Amino acid sequence: MPSPRPVSVTRRSFATGLLAGLCTSSFLRAQTTENVHFNVAAYDRDHILSTANKALQVAPATITSIPAGHKDIPTNHYYSEDVEWFKTDTGSMEHRPGQINPSAFSLHRDAVVSMNGVVASCTAAWRLTNDTKYAQHAMKHLHAWFLDDATRMEPQLDHAACVPPSTTGTYRGVEDTVMLAETVRAASFLCAYNGVATENETKALRKWFSDFVTWLNESKPGFIAREMKDRTAICWTMQAAEMARFTHNEALLIECGHRFRDKLLRQMNFDGQFPIELHTRAAYAASIFTLDCLSVACEVLSTPMESLWEVNLPDGRGMRSAIAYLFPYMQNRSQWKLPADTEHFRDWPVRQPSLLFAGRAYDRPEYIALWKQLPIEPSQPALLRWFSVRQPALWTVRPPA
Repeated sequence: MPSPRPVSVTRRSFATGLLAGLCTSSFLRAQTTENVHFNVAAYDRDHILSTANKALQVAPATITSIPAGHKDIPTNHYYSEDVEWFKTDTGSMEHRPGQINPSAFSLHRDAVVSMNGVVASCTAAWRLTNDTKYAQHAMKHLHAWFLDDATRMEPQLDHAACVPPSTTGTYRGVEDTVMLAETVRAASFLCAYNGVATENETKALRKWFSDFVTWLNESKPGFIAREMKDRTAICWTMQAAEMARFTHNEALLIECGHRFRDKLLRQMNFDGQFPIELHTRAAYAASIFTLDCLSVACEVLSTPMESLWEVNLPDGRGMRSAIAYLFPYMQNRSQWKLPADTEHFRDWPVRQPSLLFAGRAYDRPEYIALWKQLPIEPSQPALLRWFSVRQPALWTVRPPA
């Protein structure tokens, strides 16, 4: 059998092939750019309107209607019990990291989760349709929670994440309110346009969240949370940054930016893992939650002049390595190299905001594709406490100043 003839490559054929390759690459690049910067609100239209129409049937119900069961806790003070603490047979309390105690009091936290779901979905629907019924309903809930003296929640977490029988809050209470960042994002839109929030309502809302930020900075639990070297500090920064933006607290925004660069990024190792989160019985869920909250903080603190998605430590650690580490395991949880979570391992991932934000920031269509394929939200309502962004359409456009 004769040997195959060698292929002759001339300058013209090489140049033609190179040009074709460049054209193909440019075409694919254009397709990629279009794919990762798609209109999230339009894509999510059916879900937004469905959740908002259900939300219209939900009347405001704040923590004042849910007794904490302790005489020394006023009705408008938030109360919760740390879900990782269990009562033993001897009556003492035992810490079991990564496990969830179903008996722990969490009704106030669930009420905050519910309120944010209503406010966020109605705000997204209003921006999508311009129908004021959605905006007005969102304002009703904001009024009840933050403005009306009879029903408002006090802007502090002095009794959050308690370890019974104590009713003194701990630093972990800051994790209870991560969803308030999205509530603030929604309020930004509602307060920016005439005919929705009045000037007095806007001032009062900014005052409430400014007072909450003061608590985050000056209270003992808030101070400890801020200085922790685990996800609690990330939850602190995520909330403080978005609230600082809403309340025009430029000094705090700058501080949060420094914390992101100098402290939060240092929580990951060279592989993009968050090592502290791996030493629990819920390492998979904790890693996803931590990355989500860090991604939200990154998105809030990024500006047209500087994207923190591109900031790396001198040794290379940054958001790119964090998302690159977890992406394969979100794509296929069976590849997770650590023991499966003892609870809810198959309930994650869902449409994690880290996938959407990183896909847009890095022009990575595979991140966006996975985000689109995943369930919209956790199937179990109790897991919504781990899901910080329920209306991504509010996060993919720049909020009003």
